[in-house]
This record gives sequence, C-alpha cells and structure tokens, in this order.
Amino acid sequence: MKQHSDRDTDYMAAAGCFCLASRQAARKITRLYDSYMQGSGVRATQFTILSQLMLRGEMPIGKLASFLGMERTTLSRNLTLLEGKGWISINAGEDPRARVIAITAPGRGVVRRGFPYWSKAQAHIGKMLGADGEAALKLLSSRNLE
Repeated sequence: MKQHSDRDTDYMAAAGCFCLASRQAARKITRLYDSYMQGSGVRATQFTILSQLMLRGEMPIGKLASFLGMERTTLSRNLTLLEGKGWISINAGEDPRARVIAITAPGRGVVRRGFPYWSKAQAHIGKMLGADGEAALKLLSSRNLE
C-alpha cells in the first residue's frame, strides 16, 4: 500500500470544515440569545428546555434528549440545575429506571417572563440569517444526516 506524504495532501481544505463552521455558528447564536435573555433570569439553553416541556408536556429524559439533539449526560446536568430551581420535576416513570421530566408552575412562569426576551433574540437572528438561511437551518436540523 502506497504511503501518502503531507506534500500530497491539501490540508487547507480543512479551513472550510462544515463541522467547525456549524459549531462556531451555534456558539455565536447561543451567545446572542443569552445576551438578549440576560434580563429574564434564564439562559437560552434553559429557556429551550422549559419551553419545549411546556409545549409538549412531560416526557422521559431519553425522548427529551433526542428531541433536543442533546447528549443525555449534558441534558442531565442541565435538568439537575432546573430541578434545583424548582422549574421542573423529575419522577420515576412506569419503568422505575426511566425518569420522566415535567415543567412545574414556577417553570411555566419562567417561560412566560422569558418569552419577550426570546422573541427579540429570535427576530434579530432571523434578520441576520435571512429567509434562505432560516430555511437551510431548519432543513439541516430536521434531517437525519447519518
């Protein structure tokens, strides 16, 4: 088998890496949402979890992780913080090993208070992305890329 040398490989192609660009964009978008959300007392990631529970109702942690596109361990850390604030409850499901997550009345209040801040951030980012950018982002987030 022929060995490749570094002279044969154009590593500059990695400068246009889609994975890197998507991660950078996600971090920038999250920081922008967080800057808008500062006055609400809730971070953008917390608002996302709470608002989705408010919209969709209680669900097992695995289903919530899958829906949010988060690793279970990352979500579990976030849920522990939300439970500590009294914004969610975590209870055993039908299978005692499964935990079911539900938003509490104080959690619903957090979503109601945070919504105007979130709306401003959403409008700002929508303008930045434009219609084509919004459509591309929604398409990528809805597809199974595997």
